[in-house]
Amino acid sequence: MRYKAKDIARELGVSPAAVSLVLNNKPGVGDEKRQEIINKVVELGCEYLLKDSNVAKGDIGFVIYKCGGEVIEEYPFFNYLSESIIGAIEDNNYKMTMMYLDKHMPLNERYLAMEDFRYAGYIIYAVEMYPEDMEFFSRLSAPCVFLDNPLPTQDVDAVTVDNYLGIYQGFEYLYRMGHREFGYIKSKFPIICFDERYRAFEECLRQKGLVFNRDYVMEVGYLEAQTEKDVERYLDITGSLPTAFLADNDLLACRAVQAFKRRGIHVPDEVSFVGFDNRPICSFIEPKVTTVQLPGEQMGELAVKALVEKIEKTRSYNVKYKIEPKLIENESVRRMLQTV
Repeated sequence: MRYKAKDIARELGVSPAAVSLVLNNKPGVGDEKRQEIINKVVELGCEYLLKDSNVAKGDIGFVIYKCGGEVIEEYPFFNYLSESIIGAIEDNNYKMTMMYLDKHMPLNERYLAMEDFRYAGYIIYAVEMYPEDMEFFSRLSAPCVFLDNPLPTQDVDAVTVDNYLGIYQGFEYLYRMGHREFGYIKSKFPIICFDERYRAFEECLRQKGLVFNRDYVMEVGYLEAQTEKDVERYLDITGSLPTAFLADNDLLACRAVQAFKRRGIHVPDEVSFVGFDNRPICSFIEPKVTTVQLPGEQMGELAVKALVEKIEKTRSYNVKYKIEPKLIENESVRRMLQTV
């Protein structure tokens, strides 16, 4: 059977016009829906319908891989990386195609999406991935580089920020400002980067000979409404507060600042905060939140460099890049009266 656009539209429950736009490589269809239509075209074996497709043998796939969705969908950080990635890919005479994959998609659908077009290689935005998610990628014929996840137990190419150094920078800054009672805002949604940051926080306390107070660890949901609810609950039950909190990232830190202010707790006069990532939200709230800047541009460029080396076979071994972050001082940290 030779399929037509209306047949594919009927299979997917979308309009024939949307299918036609995708088949003719025209704008007007979102990236996720476009990829869904292309996947169906491949599944039905009717690639002959694709006109002037921008997916060619020399393309690099930028894969947004969801394992739960909370971190990726809630103010996605990969948006800040894509410009540097696109520029580096074009500098190396490749083209980039963005695609979404979900861990919970049937395995055959994931393989269809990533193998049938024979991409030269893939950059995987892997922030939500754990080692058990790696088996699928190990079977692909094209090389992969994993971005924003250190994957410390996996023999793969990876590019990430130095999470230990970032927390150390924030902790040391607070310590120099006279703080000795430290709290931590910890996401209930687990990812490897957050795990590393929390372990770094515990190590900083040990190095300074400070007592770890479990009551100063505020565990919160990652989605905005969950974070706000959990911060309010924490404030309802806590007996005392530390003088400063570090956080898994800026979103959690900034939401906590807002919740504390609603309770009449003055920031930074009563409690100080340090986030992680240097997202724009840090400058949008009052006071502006001190944070650790994640070097997104360098991460994107290094991911492309690592992938091109594998595609062009100029390197046979795997590498892991950890890029140094930088503390950004804003207004959310108070200098204590004691001298240091």
